[in-house]
Amino acid sequence: MIQIKNIVGLPSLKYHLDNDLTLSENVYRYSSDSFIQLFADARDAWRDGYIQLNEEDSLLLETTDIGEYGDYNGMRVPLDLPMVSPNYNPLFEIGALIDEMIEDENTIDEAASISEMIDFDLIKELVESIGGKLNLEKFTKAVQIQNETFDYNGFDMLKASVDYIPEAEYKGKKIQLNKPKRGGSKKFYVYVKNPKTGNVKKVSFGDNNLSVKFKKPGARASFAARHKCAQKKDKTKAGYWSCNIGRYWKSLGGSKNFSGYW
Repeated sequence: MIQIKNIVGLPSLKYHLDNDLTLSENVYRYSSDSFIQLFADARDAWRDGYIQLNEEDSLLLETTDIGEYGDYNGMRVPLDLPMVSPNYNPLFEIGALIDEMIEDENTIDEAASISEMIDFDLIKELVESIGGKLNLEKFTKAVQIQNETFDYNGFDMLKASVDYIPEAEYKGKKIQLNKPKRGGSKKFYVYVKNPKTGNVKKVSFGDNNLSVKFKKPGARASFAARHKCAQKKDKTKAGYWSCNIGRYWKSLGGSKNFSGYW
């Protein structure tokens, strides 16, 4: 976002402008009143010519009603704000990443089959990070079948080859393992199972005062080097999740997931 005219009385919007943050880098907790209000303030300022938006943010405000509210069965509800369903399956996110790999313009002309476009090691790691187990033999077969039919669907490939247990208990409550969420004492939190004890642990991570800048490759590379992300393998530690949060970015309100480290 770029400020064109002086803005008075909108501190949250001014903060994002001063720190060169886009709407997709909203610093507030996802679905909170402040999170939603930022879109409303940005829409008004953009419409009145006070700010200039990038193409992605312009399209978001032009094609959705995010930041506004409507009435649903007598309840005031935020519009065009995806909510996580109780039946949400994290395999949807990994399946979407497979679809992106297949549709990548940089590899589609070079690969002889879709199996050459898919990073099998990364998919295996992501499945394991949500508590599942990928049967590589079944996955390879599912990929081959879809390659022959030209009907590509990453989620269907995973359904045919993954054993997944989505729930566990934490202090008497049913929770989802290995699925980061916004909020808590820090910017994000996630429930994980300690492989040594079998106990479920809540891991909080992320500085509330810092933003996540996935769209700046230099910042990502600097963060990964500074925090030695390549060495962070323990899912019960905050460092692992800070380095790998990009893989879950879409479910946290981002426009898409990001492979690699933060």
